[in-house]
Amino acid sequence: MRYQFQVVYFEATRRCNLRCPMCMTGSNDPRKIRRSAREELTLEEIRDRIMLPARRLGIHTMGWSGGEFLLRKDALQLLRLTVELGFKCSVLSNCKRLTRERLEKIRDVTQGRARIVVGLNAVDEENRWSRDNGSDRTLRVLRDCAELGLGQHVVITIGKYNTGSFEKTVEFCVKHNIAYNRSPLVPRGSGSGCFEGMGFDRNDLERHFHPALRRYPHGYVSYTPYFLSPELHAQVSGDVRNNTVPQNPSIGCWVGSWLTINSEGDVSVCPVLLDALSGGNVRAKPIDELVESSPFFAEITDRSRLKGRCGRCRYQYTCGGCRAMAFYHCGDYMEEDPTCFFDPVDRSTVSEHEAETNRVFKQYLLVARAAGAYKPPARGPLEGAPSAAGRLYGKRAGG
Repeated sequence: MRYQFQVVYFEATRRCNLRCPMCMTGSNDPRKIRRSAREELTLEEIRDRIMLPARRLGIHTMGWSGGEFLLRKDALQLLRLTVELGFKCSVLSNCKRLTRERLEKIRDVTQGRARIVVGLNAVDEENRWSRDNGSDRTLRVLRDCAELGLGQHVVITIGKYNTGSFEKTVEFCVKHNIAYNRSPLVPRGSGSGCFEGMGFDRNDLERHFHPALRRYPHGYVSYTPYFLSPELHAQVSGDVRNNTVPQNPSIGCWVGSWLTINSEGDVSVCPVLLDALSGGNVRAKPIDELVESSPFFAEITDRSRLKGRCGRCRYQYTCGGCRAMAFYHCGDYMEEDPTCFFDPVDRSTVSEHEAETNRVFKQYLLVARAAGAYKPPARGPLEGAPSAAGRLYGKRAGG
């Protein structure tokens, strides 16, 4: 099977210079840090086993993270190589090492093409409860990025601690023209002990998080539940899919659009699943060969195999449910997403939010096209010809 992924998210080191209760890696475990320091991929391995083969998978963006990526001595070399190979470049950081001087160096080695990605779980101090707790460093870094002409992106990790502040944080991002996405709190790394008490449920999602996500096109539309008409996506995308996962642009669950790699070379499909699910290691095969030959990637990108409510939902393909929530709650990454608040009888059940989702999605297309994440098809679906989505749903595109 031929795949076309879009983003490689590389946790290039487990080392970290913060101790934070919601760290999404295992970087605060001294044993893992010591082992990882011995086993980290070298720059040459990263270039030859990941970056060069990634171009054959259609990858357009390399995201560098950790731990704290900037603790690698070759971090600036890797950023320079990223842009030299034609990738877009994102640097995910806890901000502790992001002085203005370092931001200037990142700007210089990436020719001004880097995007700085930071965690900001709440703009009000009392609700942060995270890596940015007790510090305005994140906001200061965002201001410096704006002044230096570097791209900015905010990741909001959602849980019970920021149900009341989430919309305010989203509005802050919109006001300052900062792209954002939500990421679910999961039992990963240092966050393992917090998941049971702090993880969100379907009521939190319905009442607090989802209304804000639906309202603005500024956020990355890869979130769940995502009530986009499958016919509309088929029309605007030209039926571009990765296995059965719709792309151009990517929507719904990240799985099927992202590849994630840890510092030792293990490959998975989502940053928050990286410790739990692996499709192999790039030291055994370059990433393109690994993905093409792995039964794991074939299964998890086939949304026709989803179970429960996700398997009988009209939005089975344009949403797909959160595979991480399915795995961490149910132990099965193809099971229904238990945090979803939509209860379809069958595929004829239309969400009350579909019209709003369609409207905001059309606005998002303008943003995505400007950012290079969406390319209108050379010509639309042939008049009267069933699209791939139409065949899946037993309808014609645009119906």
